[in-house]
Amino acid sequence: MEQEEKKPKLNFASVAISFFILIVLPLTITGIVISKGVVKVGTEATQANLRVLDNPQKQSIEFRTRTIAEAIAQFYSNREKDIKIASILPRDEKTYSTFLTTNNLGVLKLSDAGIVKVTVPLYREIAFLDKTGMEQIRITNEGAVPKDKLRNMSNPDNGEYGKEDYFEKAKALAPGDFYIGPVVGYHVNKSDIAAGKKFEGIQRIATPVFDSSGFAGVIELAMNFQHVREFVDHLMPTEPDKIFNKVDAKDNNFAFIVDRNGNMLSHPDETLIIGLDKSNNQVPVLKEDNYKNLSSSGDGYMNILSSGFKDENLLNIHEEASQGKSGSRTYNKGDSTYFVTYAPIPYYGNGFTKPSGAGWVGMIVDVNVYHQLSQEKVNEIKDKVKKWQNSTILVVIVSLIMLFLIALILSRGIYRQIKKTTGVDDNLPPSDDDDN
Repeated sequence: MEQEEKKPKLNFASVAISFFILIVLPLTITGIVISKGVVKVGTEATQANLRVLDNPQKQSIEFRTRTIAEAIAQFYSNREKDIKIASILPRDEKTYSTFLTTNNLGVLKLSDAGIVKVTVPLYREIAFLDKTGMEQIRITNEGAVPKDKLRNMSNPDNGEYGKEDYFEKAKALAPGDFYIGPVVGYHVNKSDIAAGKKFEGIQRIATPVFDSSGFAGVIELAMNFQHVREFVDHLMPTEPDKIFNKVDAKDNNFAFIVDRNGNMLSHPDETLIIGLDKSNNQVPVLKEDNYKNLSSSGDGYMNILSSGFKDENLLNIHEEASQGKSGSRTYNKGDSTYFVTYAPIPYYGNGFTKPSGAGWVGMIVDVNVYHQLSQEKVNEIKDKVKKWQNSTILVVIVSLIMLFLIALILSRGIYRQIKKTTGVDDNLPPSDDDDN
């Protein structure tokens, strides 16, 4: 008689272990992988943020400085086209108003939606002055200026900003030539800035016009200098992919513009920009003997040629840029290490002769502050990674407990169903037939 096949022995533990292997164990492995992944990502992020200003970054900042300087030069070249167009326009209010309203460029502003670009007139005014220097028509962004408010600019003292000689300069030019004047505007001090005021400068662009009888007068445009400042005001040298509504001068991580004479034209600290007082007199330049008093109120402006007492390296940089050279310098001053790039603005229109051009663009980075801010970011990332890891571990543990209980319940139910179906009872001793 053939021996009967033994019945497989089934118990609850084997079912429970099977569920553990199929459900709980994969989750455990997944949790470990996620936890390690969080740590790895955190490590990579900290390494990316714990940066020093290495050679590739320095070269990138130098390249950006040259690129911006060239873009500003192109901007001025485009203004040549505008003054030539203005010189052939019909001299009436409607035509001049249309010229002002159709020449706009975007500037960045802070709004409820964040940083947005809004259109702002490129020019604040357009005017025609006859051959005696008397304004025949002047249109501003507010409209036409009344006849009794028109000025005779044969006398430079009649200028809006005190002594302005753009008529005399343009009058002496040959047909097709043009004059671009210095940046003029009212200086802002610390009280002004606290009240929400900003430096608002202009540059006069003028060209002579001629008719059949010869010299007929001068066309003048007042260009809003904010459009030049837009090239540098919203960037940090070490953050090439970001724009900022306001850059803090205290971080020593900003760009600036200096004219060919060493005057500061754009800087995060607007009190340093050259400007006039309420009486149309130029505010004093910051020097060693007045720096303490004027800097506390912001009533002085910065000229590189007078700033050697603060940083003699800037004098050398200005000299290099004035020779048409671009480059960079890394130097120590006090407890700080500075990296400064510079590039001349290669625009050589009337009044901006070679090699100085229209001035130069600079970028400065306090390497120590940059590294300190980087370290703060690293510490912030480490804290987040720790929290993420702890949260992951907690979620896995809770999930394991829940799944273990679910597996226990399911395995018990399945085990009972199997016993009911097969009639196997692991609690019974083996039958006598199993020994035969």
